[in-house]
Amino acid sequence: MSKSVFRIVLGGAAAVALFPTVAGAQTQQEWRCNVDSLTPSQAIVRAEWARRCGLLTNLNPAGPSNWVASTTTFDTNFAPAKEYIEKDTLRAYTGNSQGYRVNYYYAIAMYDATPILKVEAETTGLTTGYFKWNPAPTTVARARPLYPTFETSLPAGSGTPLYPHPTDTTDCRLYRDTNSDAKGDTLYTGGIFFVVANCESSCYAPDQELLFSQGTVPISKAVQEQQVDIVTLTPDSTLDDVQLQTNHVYSYTSETRDSEHLLYTILTENGGKLRLTNEHPVVNSEGRMVRAADLKVDDELLRQDGTRERVVSVEKTTHFGKVYNLRPITRDQVTNVLVAQGFLVGSARYQNEDVGFMNRIILQRSVPEDLLPR
Repeated sequence: MSKSVFRIVLGGAAAVALFPTVAGAQTQQEWRCNVDSLTPSQAIVRAEWARRCGLLTNLNPAGPSNWVASTTTFDTNFAPAKEYIEKDTLRAYTGNSQGYRVNYYYAIAMYDATPILKVEAETTGLTTGYFKWNPAPTTVARARPLYPTFETSLPAGSGTPLYPHPTDTTDCRLYRDTNSDAKGDTLYTGGIFFVVANCESSCYAPDQELLFSQGTVPISKAVQEQQVDIVTLTPDSTLDDVQLQTNHVYSYTSETRDSEHLLYTILTENGGKLRLTNEHPVVNSEGRMVRAADLKVDDELLRQDGTRERVVSVEKTTHFGKVYNLRPITRDQVTNVLVAQGFLVGSARYQNEDVGFMNRIILQRSVPEDLLPR
């Protein structure tokens, strides 16, 4: 008898859904993020916009001096950080999951979890004088910043999608999308809106080959042909017994615009090659899910047949264009492990969840039946 161990973590996706094949397998929050696709640089702009608009339009009383002491974060002098809280929850730019706290919401979007940040009054721009939480010396910026996405009602999927103005970042109004070629082309005149999801993205290079039931296919071609039968691990796979099954694609994702991406090209001792974005999850020889950016020479990756292969080179490259990903219909962690270029890697359900899942054990070794608790 064998066991596999997996853990459930929560989060959202960030790319445009190209191929929803089976209804009901994806949450409405994930769907909303798929539609509202931003690159990391665009995500930063959105997060900055949301903070600025919350401060300028939804504080009561208004003004930089109307801060409260944070209950979550300290400044570098170990005093409670200066926080602002949005008052009208029916038109808030920060989500109720963060208590409508403007600076905390911004920090969650931009930085990995940290209790201490540098708190400084802004000296330029529309929010001059407002206190902002900036990185402290030990702060780690998210490689894939989070950003809010909006609708006219809660929960996600129940209302009309809304977007900031596509070019004017000083405009705090929201816009509907009546033209599929442009997000946010018609002014929304209603007074109520909500943050319905927080989104993050990370994807494959277009030439990366994934294993489908009929063989390996570059993901860009699979998107174009809308191939369905993706190969994944079985739910009871372990390090000692790696088994594959034919699963089904729920959706493909791609960014809506060409942009520049940092890629990691990983070469192995027997000629294997992976080209992944920095946050893309890969299974190592210990059965752990790790980021491509964290791999180094002499690490070992796990192949689809369960054998290990040593990394001999990790190089940073850039790619200008679109990057892609997919989700299987299944939601558990083990069956969301795919095969790319012969190696085990995570699907979009991993990197669209909070990056805290990295380095967790996905596969353990088989446990003899006589050692299992009864």
